[in-house]
Amino acid sequence: MITPRAHQGSVVLPDGRVFQYGGISSPGDILASTEIYDPATGTFTAGADANDGRMRPTTISLADGRVLVTGGRGGTDGGTIFDTVEIYDPVTGTFSDGGTVLTPRYVGIVARLDDGKILMTGGFNFTDGTLGNSEIYDPATQTSVATGSLVHPRDTYGHALKLPDGRVMIVGGYNDDGPLATVEIYDPATGLFSLTGDLPDARGDHCAVLLADGRVLVFGGFGSDWNYATQAHVWDSATGTFHAAGTLNRPRANAMGTLLADGRVLVTGGSITGGELLYEATSEIWDPATETFTEAGQMMVARSGGRAERLADGRVLFMGGWFGDGQEPTGEAELFVPASETIFADGFED
Repeated sequence: MITPRAHQGSVVLPDGRVFQYGGISSPGDILASTEIYDPATGTFTAGADANDGRMRPTTISLADGRVLVTGGRGGTDGGTIFDTVEIYDPVTGTFSDGGTVLTPRYVGIVARLDDGKILMTGGFNFTDGTLGNSEIYDPATQTSVATGSLVHPRDTYGHALKLPDGRVMIVGGYNDDGPLATVEIYDPATGLFSLTGDLPDARGDHCAVLLADGRVLVFGGFGSDWNYATQAHVWDSATGTFHAAGTLNRPRANAMGTLLADGRVLVTGGSITGGELLYEATSEIWDPATETFTEAGQMMVARSGGRAERLADGRVLFMGGWFGDGQEPTGEAELFVPASETIFADGFED
């Protein structure tokens, strides 16, 4: 990559390139720069700078292919949590003003609804603490309106997954007392959140992946006792409940979970404790047919807090993140290549 970065935002653009924005390049150095990865050439090129540098920005693709950026922390010593919106246009390669949202949010929860509007909920700010309020941002008018509040306020990686029926599922995360086991579903038709079946154990800094059949896989992170949670669970929309679905081979928090084109889930990286290394280099794959995890080889760079995006050809691009004993962001990128024929094994390459 052009610039080492961790806690950045990224999206896959309509033409298959990968847009990457913001993050932190070293302690105290919050980035406003962007770069774009081209799968055809395997290279990164610099893009336009945003007005504000943001760490852990809310970054999501709009229905027309543009990219919405809001929230995150920046300013002097990271003391500002933003309510401003910037919109990146990949056709012109420039940012434009997108107005403001109702509430500044750091590590907020975001999803694009079927009508193209953006649900923003939860998160944290210095004035209100952990947030339970929600809003709907309309890219056409560049304005936000309030909608129903979360049943349980939450921040820091409460995951939002848009279900096949257009509702949005919010899984786990943290409140002021620690990790949450509660799971909520937002219904755009009513503008309200309601509870569905709880996770068997609370989760924070975990992964939640929408499977090809509409179920939801939850794994990794920290449980209610703040120990690493290795038991995975699957939520079934037909019953609204979770069942046990395999055990991770390695404990990990802040890992990356990516749905592969064949329906399996790739699990990579994350943070670990209790050993000489801070970050996990191993990967594993969860198979929905057997609901088990199998080892899938070593990443070239052990990393946590980076980004993973599946490309149009099925490969998975990993960018940045924290690495090494010095806990510095890395500029290294690598690809996971799924087997195209049974004679080859899944694996990583530069």
